[in-house]
Amino acid sequence: MPSFAILAPTGCPLTSISGPMEMLALANTRAKALSPQGYEPLTVTLVAESGASIRCQGGLTLQGSTSLNLSDKYDCVIIGAIGPPSDVSLNFSQETLSWLKTQYQFGARLASVCTGAFLLAATGLLNGRQATTHWAMAAEFQNMYPEVMLDPAQMVTCESQLWCSGGASSYQDITLLLIRDYLGEQVAEQVAKLMLIDLDRESQLKYRYFIPSRQHTDAVIHQVQDRLDQDAIHTSVKQLADQVHLSERQFKRRFKQATGQSPLAYLQALRIEHAKRALSHTNRPVEQLAREVGYEDVRFFRKLFKRLVGVSPSEFREGSRF
Repeated sequence: MPSFAILAPTGCPLTSISGPMEMLALANTRAKALSPQGYEPLTVTLVAESGASIRCQGGLTLQGSTSLNLSDKYDCVIIGAIGPPSDVSLNFSQETLSWLKTQYQFGARLASVCTGAFLLAATGLLNGRQATTHWAMAAEFQNMYPEVMLDPAQMVTCESQLWCSGGASSYQDITLLLIRDYLGEQVAEQVAKLMLIDLDRESQLKYRYFIPSRQHTDAVIHQVQDRLDQDAIHTSVKQLADQVHLSERQFKRRFKQATGQSPLAYLQALRIEHAKRALSHTNRPVEQLAREVGYEDVRFFRKLFKRLVGVSPSEFREGSRF
C-alpha cells in the first residue's frame, strides 16, 4: 500500500498539513467505493519536525504525530508550508534536512506546499531543477537559492521525485495530482468535485500583483511613493525628481537604493497593475487600456505587459476572470 508522510514544520500554517490530510482521507473513501474488492488504501502519517506535538501558526498545537526517524520509509512526503519566510528562522535543523534527503534516497517523492519549498531547497536537492513557491516570496527565494530554476508563475512543478506548489491553497492542486498518480484519474475527479476544486488551475499569474518595497527609512522616497500611489499614470521620472529637488541622476540612484528598483521600473509596474485590474473587470479594448495607463504606443505596452506579467494582455484577460 502506498505510504504518505505529511511533514509539519514548526510554526506551519495548519491548512498546509490538515488540507492534504483531509483530501487523502477523502480519496481513500472514494477509491474504496469505486473498487471495494481490489482497493489498496493510502496510509497517511503526520510527522512533526520536533517532538510528538506540532506547534502551528496562530498558537494552535496538534497531537498524535510521530517524530523524525531516519529508518522510516515513505513513498511520498508532503512538506507543509513554513509560513512567511520573514516571520520564521530559515536556519533549518540538520535533522530535518537529513531526514528529507534520506527519504529521497529511499525513493520517496518529495512535494512541498507553498513556502515549504524553502525547506525543500535547503536540502540542495532542488539545485539545477525547476521549482515554484508562493509568488510573493519569489524574490526572497531566488536570493537564497539562486541555483534553483524558480518559476513563480507555475501553480505546480514536477521534476522527477521533486514536486513544488505555489500559494497557500495550491495544496489542493498538488494533492490532487498525487491522488491521480496513486489512485487514478477517476478518484481525483471525484475528490475535486466533492471539494469544489477547479481542475484547470495551472498558473499563479492571475493572483500575482506588484508589492512595492516600503521597508526602507528614506522619508523622501516614501514621499515619492505616496505620490505614485495617488497617480502613477500622469507622472514622469523627471517630475518626481523635481518634486523632491534632486537631479534625475541623484533621484534614480537614491530611489533604487531605497526600493531595490529603478524609478522607471517601479512606475511601469504600477501602471501594469492598473492595466491588469482593468483587464480583469472590464471589456475595454487593449488599445484603449494602454492609453489609459499612459502608453500611446500600444505595441510597446503589449511587450512591456508580457515581459512583466508573463502573458499577453489578451491571455491575461482570458485567464484572470474569477
